[in-house]
Amino acid sequence: MTQPIPGSGQLTREQRDLVARSLQFAPVESNTVMIKVLRPDALSRYLRREMSAGVSGRQPPFNFRTVGGMVARQQDTTHLRGPEDFIAGFRLDFPGSPFTPNIPVIHAMEFLAVDPDKFVIPLGAPTLPYPGIGYPPNQADVRVAAWEMFDAARRSELDPGTYRMELNPWPYTGTGITANSEIGFPERWMRFGEVPESATIIEHDRRGVKVPVAIYRGAALGWESLR
Repeated sequence: MTQPIPGSGQLTREQRDLVARSLQFAPVESNTVMIKVLRPDALSRYLRREMSAGVSGRQPPFNFRTVGGMVARQQDTTHLRGPEDFIAGFRLDFPGSPFTPNIPVIHAMEFLAVDPDKFVIPLGAPTLPYPGIGYPPNQADVRVAAWEMFDAARRSELDPGTYRMELNPWPYTGTGITANSEIGFPERWMRFGEVPESATIIEHDRRGVKVPVAIYRGAALGWESLR
């Protein structure tokens, strides 16, 4: 028996339309505070002003002046406390993740969006492979599910400039919302660009205590440690 496609593939047409319409109530504006969860080694790399091409399969490229990738609005994540919440909410438990269940602290960068055009809602469907038992659907079925979600966005009142088609491995959902039924929230893909001045890196520990540990002073001065 074929295993059903998770995420957007589990929704009816009516549910896809409802999800697409709901995303218009989570806009990104120039003064919106965004949040990006950082890899465990990122804080030290930012502080030492690293610029690296990376090592294929081992370490991604890095530039202390830039930020991008999957992010969220900070106001949608205020219910997250310690590392466990961040890992569950952002679904950072993907295969090969650098985030372990017993990680003592997690670091997240908070910054103003500045340019809303850098942020788009990722819509589509999760690609193979899928966890669990059963046989996964073929890639053609995944693309059908992705287009159905994309068509729901077209039928909604979403600005067509605010979303794009994406196929990514599960736990990406393709719905524009992270894959946690209890504490999930809208996600965005951010085009990589310079870190906005006064961006702050916050350390969240297992007690739910949050402490600012670094602030960005601009391209010339880089990051300043706050401890």
